[in-house]
Parts: sequence; C-alpha cells; structure tokens
Amino acid sequence: MKFPPFIFIGAALIGAALFFIRHLSADFYLGTTTADHPYVVFTAALIVSGLVWTALIPAFKAWAKNSVHSTTTLGILIAFGLIFRAMFFGSTPIYEDDWNRYLWDGVVVTQGESPYLYSPGDILQNKAPAKTQSLNEISTSHDNVLHKINNKNLTTIYPPIAQAAFALAALIDPVNLDALRLVFLFSEAITLFLLVKALTLYGRSPLWAGLYALNPLLIFSAFNAAHMDILLAPFLIGTVITIRKRPFITAALLSAAAAIKIWPLLLAPIIFRPWRRDLKIYISSALLVAGLSLALLWPMISTLGETSGLSAYSAQWQRSSFLFPLLEKALSVITDNAGIIARMSVAVILIGLSLWRGLLSPIGSLSKRPAELMLMTLALYLLSPTGFPWYLIWALAFMPFRPLYGLALLCALTPLYYLRFGLGELGRYEIYTQWLIPLQFGLPILVLIYELMKRDRINA
Repeated sequence: MKFPPFIFIGAALIGAALFFIRHLSADFYLGTTTADHPYVVFTAALIVSGLVWTALIPAFKAWAKNSVHSTTTLGILIAFGLIFRAMFFGSTPIYEDDWNRYLWDGVVVTQGESPYLYSPGDILQNKAPAKTQSLNEISTSHDNVLHKINNKNLTTIYPPIAQAAFALAALIDPVNLDALRLVFLFSEAITLFLLVKALTLYGRSPLWAGLYALNPLLIFSAFNAAHMDILLAPFLIGTVITIRKRPFITAALLSAAAAIKIWPLLLAPIIFRPWRRDLKIYISSALLVAGLSLALLWPMISTLGETSGLSAYSAQWQRSSFLFPLLEKALSVITDNAGIIARMSVAVILIGLSLWRGLLSPIGSLSKRPAELMLMTLALYLLSPTGFPWYLIWALAFMPFRPLYGLALLCALTPLYYLRFGLGELGRYEIYTQWLIPLQFGLPILVLIYELMKRDRINA
C-alpha cells in the first residue's frame, strides 16, 4: 500500500510547525523578559501541531488495519520522526533550564564526585571540600553553568542511571547541550526499534510506532526543552517485550527505569501479574526488583537530608496540576495539614490501584498489559501535584498499544502551560490557574472517561 496521503500531509504539517517553533526559539534568549518573547505564537503553533497529530489517529487506525506492513512506509515515518528531533539541535530551549543541572551533574560524575553530596550552591560558596573546588573552575570555563542552575542550594534530584546518561554527554563534550541531545536521540532510536518489535509481538501493526515518532509535544519537550524523561522510554518498552518469557530481565529493566525516575516501581504489580501462576518466579522477581532498585538508588537514598532535591520535591513541589489542588482544597475544610494529607492520599490511591490491578484482578490476556500500564501512568500524571507537559512522555511510550483520544487531546492542550509566563508578567496569573488549567485538563479527562466507559460497555 502506498504511503497514505493524509498521514503524509499531517506529518508535513507537524514538521512545518516544529520547524517554525525551532525558528522562534532564537527569540527566547535567556536573560530576556517574557514581554520580548513571541510566547502566544509559539504556544499556538505547538497546540495546532498537537491537534493535527490527534487528527491522524483515525488515519493510522485505517492504515494499520488495511495495509500490508510495509517496512518502507514505516521507515519513512520513523525517519521523519528522527529528522524532526535532530532539527532542534542548536536551538535555544524555550522557558526551560533544567538541562543546566543535567550538564553540571554530568561534569561532576566524570570528575569522580557525587552530585548527591554537595549542591551547586555549596560549590559556589566554598562550603564543599577543597577537592571539589576544581569544579568551580570548570564552571567558569564553561559559561558559568553553576550560576544558571535552578534551585542551586539543593542537591540533584536525578537518580544514578540518569546520571550515567548525563556523564556520557559530558564525555562527548562537557557542558554542551547538543551532546546531551545526541544521547537523547540515541535513546529514541532504541525506543523506536523496541516499539516496532513490541507492537509486532503483541499482534498490533508496527505502523503504530509512527504515531509515537511524530508526537510534537514529545519532540519539543525532549529536543528543544531537553527534558530527560525521554530516557525512560526504552526501558519501559523493554519490560513490555521481556515480561512474556524473561521475568528476571524484566526485573532488571524495571529497576533501571526506577534509577532514571523512581515512579516506574508503581507499575511492578501490573507488569508481573502474568507470573502469579508461578509463585516461585513471581516472588523471586519481586525480590529482584526490590534488591536491584535499592542498590541502584542507594547513592541517592543514603544522602537524603534537608538540602536533598528529592526530599524537597516530594514534600513541596506543586505546580500546574488540576485534580491535586481540588483534593487539597477539599481537605483544607477539615484539616490544617491539607497539603501533607493530600500527598499521602494520592500515594495511597495510586499504590492501592496498582496493587488491586496487579494482585486482585484476573490475569487476563497479556495483550492488554501495555494499555493497562498506560492507564496507570496516566492516573499518576493526573493525580500528581505537578502537571508539567514533559511528564506526558511517560504515557506516550505505551500509547501505540491503545491510542486514546483523551490522551491525544491532553497532548494538544497541555502547551497552554507556556502561557503562564506571559500571564504572570502581566499580573494575570489567575487566568492560567482558574481558566486555562481546567481547560487543559478538564476536557481531556471528560473524553478519557467517555472512552473508558464506552469500552467497558462494549466488553460487558
């Protein structure tokens, strides 16, 4: 079957929008104010590209159902996706600076130091041991990167395998954002390869990998804004592949994912549910995940304290979320510790949901497992105190197994987040919190509820 015209046109429009955003990024030079930035045009371009991507879902459904699985057409789609990613090399990150921490952590690791022991502020203020002061000299010779790190009085929040990726970028070229992007691009090439393999293994058309390859929010978040969440994808897809026959390799992959961001441990009960039939393997896998995760995370866990980034994030961070503030507001009527209780409640809900799906639900068909993992990840995202756009990358790796319009719409509307900067400068931040956040989350949640209820009725 020839390359479907509608998908070709959609891919071209997404590419044009991303190229336009790449062009606009030069106007978001660090140190300038929001008033100098074309933030409305940028946000509109990202939203429009997301809507185009959403409109491609029915075309992908028809194409995957009726066409021969041509490696040529799939290769074209994946090539488009990789080109769109590479296009952002050399671009100025728009409204994001987390990458400064990544670059700095990479330098620290390659110098044989631990990023969990001393914060950038400690280095700047000469509070760290003398042996670390050479790091200050490295910062000075690399555009004073230490001064550009946010929350510089906190140690890093990023676990050890994420640090390994940062260190690899530092070995390629210290404090060079494009070196980090190169590591991300390599990770994405692996993800797409594994995704094609996983889709075939689960009886779905590998052409669905093209949907992942073309997602504009993912491409922008990982390759312009340079968010490290993209490193999770190959490990998550790897667990989907290996769980069928290699539970111990799955345990290693899941532990590695947790050493990039801790939250994938929440997926363990669902991932290992098929092995409830063999308690010996089931229990051994659980112990292996626990042991490996603890070993990999120990450098971070053993240094937790008042200046730990992980401690601060888990206890204080809250921004751009929808459901969590509603829960916190409801709890404030009955308690003065609404924030703490709300966080504990969310943790209990998510852990309970994971254990219910993993331990109490029927084992069922393995083919539905990736979709369950996507829904669990979405629940985590929607209930989290922080609703940053790049966190959607977590769920997108699973989307080709069950393309939901609600998730696609969430990708399309989430760029409303970037209007908060301009509205804040104008003194109208309440427009973002009272109107845009409910629109950004509320409409996709309604669509998701409708899709899931419709599916349940069909299966009843």
